[in-house]
Amino acid sequence: MLPSLLAACVGGDPTDTADVPARAAISFANENNFTFEGLLNIPSFAVEATTDFSLSWADLDKDLQCHDLDPVADIDNVGLMAFPYLTEAEVEDGLARDSLRQVDMGVYLNYEPGDATEFLLSQVSFGGTDPDIEPLFEDGSGSWLVVLTTGTGVALGSRMLVFVSPQDGEDNHAVSVDDGCALLDYTVSLTTLTPVVIAADDPLTLDWSQLTVTGQGSPLDPTKVSKVMVAYFADTDVASLEAQFLDLESLATTTWSAPHLAGVQADLGALLDDDDQSPFPGFDDTGLWLVALVCDSCPVPAPLGLTLVTSGG
Repeated sequence: MLPSLLAACVGGDPTDTADVPARAAISFANENNFTFEGLLNIPSFAVEATTDFSLSWADLDKDLQCHDLDPVADIDNVGLMAFPYLTEAEVEDGLARDSLRQVDMGVYLNYEPGDATEFLLSQVSFGGTDPDIEPLFEDGSGSWLVVLTTGTGVALGSRMLVFVSPQDGEDNHAVSVDDGCALLDYTVSLTTLTPVVIAADDPLTLDWSQLTVTGQGSPLDPTKVSKVMVAYFADTDVASLEAQFLDLESLATTTWSAPHLAGVQADLGALLDDDDQSPFPGFDDTGLWLVALVCDSCPVPAPLGLTLVTSGG
């Protein structure tokens, strides 16, 4: 397209290109998406109802991806979510499938621990206001989920998930968590998708307006896409990526990314190298390439959309 425009500017014959349509954006549709099936096994602790309790993560050294975790430096926020009409199993399933709705959550409270490695129920707040939550922490009041996160956004950078279950007659007032490795079990397939084929003269605009289903099989909410990422693997095959899927970024030779604010298109040329901040140069026919639509606020650390990219010449 660029040579055609230059020719027109310097007086070339416009009839040479008048009937040549502009190349469309790179399309990422349902048939191009990976599949991900996750199963969460969130630990649940019974505590006395309508009474203060403590939860400690001082001994937590592995997060739900089984990555190393510093309980002081890596935990910036404690979120407490109440799901008044869902069982713990239903919350687990909804988190794993990314199918929970805003209406499912009755309340969200939080506490920023600083250098502390525990919190009390009485310390959580709602926008800085004490909600006096203890009387509402009743037996039969639904499912209560504690989310330990890196970052202070709602569920942003989830590192550990814990249920606390208020029960009458229970005398436990202290909960301690020490290992997130057993929380997430998953299977992933990158072999059933149809790779996106990129021609050398294709624009670097990615369009996912035809992507309506996430890799987890739920309807895609485009507003949940918070980052677009391209990853290049010089010496890794698809089977290795499937086996170590939650470590994609650390396995990659190079990754380029940029925050995504709105819409269903992104200029991949605006993505920056996550190490040296150089712009994304485009795809080539070496190694293995993928594009991912990332949700930073989703508790399960799997992209909403991910596809392989091949060069069509």
